[in-house]
Amino acid sequence: MASRLLLLYNPAARHAPGPRMLARLEARIRWSGFGVDAVPSRARGDLARLAAGAGTAGYARVVVCGGDGSVREAAGGLCGSGVPLGLVPLGTANVLAREIGLPVCRPLECARIAATAAPRPVTPGEISGALFTFCASAGLDALAVDSVDLRMKHQTGGWAYLHAALRTLLERAVPVFRVELPGGERFEASQVFALKARRYGLGRLRLSRGADLASPTLRLLALDRPLARRLPVLLFGLLRGGVEGLPGVRALDVEAFRVAAADPMPVQADGDVVAVTPCEFRARPGALRLVAPP
Repeated sequence: MASRLLLLYNPAARHAPGPRMLARLEARIRWSGFGVDAVPSRARGDLARLAAGAGTAGYARVVVCGGDGSVREAAGGLCGSGVPLGLVPLGTANVLAREIGLPVCRPLECARIAATAAPRPVTPGEISGALFTFCASAGLDALAVDSVDLRMKHQTGGWAYLHAALRTLLERAVPVFRVELPGGERFEASQVFALKARRYGLGRLRLSRGADLASPTLRLLALDRPLARRLPVLLFGLLRGGVEGLPGVRALDVEAFRVAAADPMPVQADGDVVAVTPCEFRARPGALRLVAPP
């Protein structure tokens, strides 16, 4: 009897696979030697619940057909289980898929890779119990994620986040964050990133040269105050492939750190708001097995 694979998808997503695409994905997976069950999510939290039960149900792998938010949710369910996670990227940015080198414009090839390539251990991050796979942050981008127009996102994709960021800059003051490291060192920042991947935003730009999915630590990037003075530095760093070494940018590899502000501020993880400050960011070494191209 063939090993079975659980294919999860969100039918309400912007680029959700239709019946014809689902049938083609299932066929491609079967050609790779797996039996496959395609299961849709019905409500928030379903992907995590279904993924968490995959090992007990006897599935050899879980493949998520969707965007970064769907991947993050399913990864949270799989974390620590040992069941490998594969990706068929159909989201707006597909940052994690681009980071591991998947051909994001070829879903059938991604399905083949998800079913045949070897899984490797990676280290996700965690914020107050919420998992992230490639980036978590507090600052302008988290405020933009918190205020993004969902209708505009559905219509324009990533442009909705740029619109939200510009509106945030014009309408409110970005707070000052207090960062505390495990050894007791403290400093202030206008923007804080906890990175596991080099890529950021829509997945085509690189924020860090030092972030690594397999590293047992988080790559902490912090921009000095004031934010208005650091934004050109941030944009220049994105264009040159990383902000490490630029003026006003602190870069550290840490196992954990804590972030606070004068008032509770949103914290985003992989494009979704999952917590508010004060909160702790922590690495979870080797807690996830990710299927990636060789």
